Amino acid sequence: MQEGEGFTGARATTWLGLGGLIVVAVLSAALGPVSIVELTSRDSSSKGTELTWQDYLVVVDEALARGDVSDAVRSWQDAYGVAVASRRWEALLAAGDAFVKIGQVSGQSEGARPNARHAYMAALMQAERHHSVAGVLAVGRAFAALGDRDVAAYCERIAAGLPAAPVTR
Repeated sequence: MQEGEGFTGARATTWLGLGGLIVVAVLSAALGPVSIVELTSRDSSSKGTELTWQDYLVVVDEALARGDVSDAVRSWQDAYGVAVASRRWEALLAAGDAFVKIGQVSGQSEGARPNARHAYMAALMQAERHHSVAGVLAVGRAFAALGDRDVAAYCERIAAGLPAAPVTR
């Protein structure tokens, strides 16, 4: 390889990458923001409004009803992201439950456990943070349903140690 030859190839790759970014930016500007409502067959009057974690989980359920596991998983990822952003244990628990459902429909229950478990752990942290005895116990029941008796027992110990009165932000 002659001197400077590798640099020319790197320069071409850089320009090609920048060109791709420009194309994406132009398409984004032309198409505008697209919400999940516009990408599904579901007719909704909520266009232009912020979607909640419940809305995203409805899309997961619709995909599962159609037998479209791939779409359900993609929609679950959106639902989980919104659930995390909500900082609500209920949202994270529901996201974990939804992934358990995905595993059941796909016939891959064992494969679904890690994602469900991850969502349940996040739910446990939020429930404990908000001093929600009901939340910690609900998460414990979810872990028990997964067969994780040790974490379910840990949840019971956490719930027993929480103050009786809820703490507000």
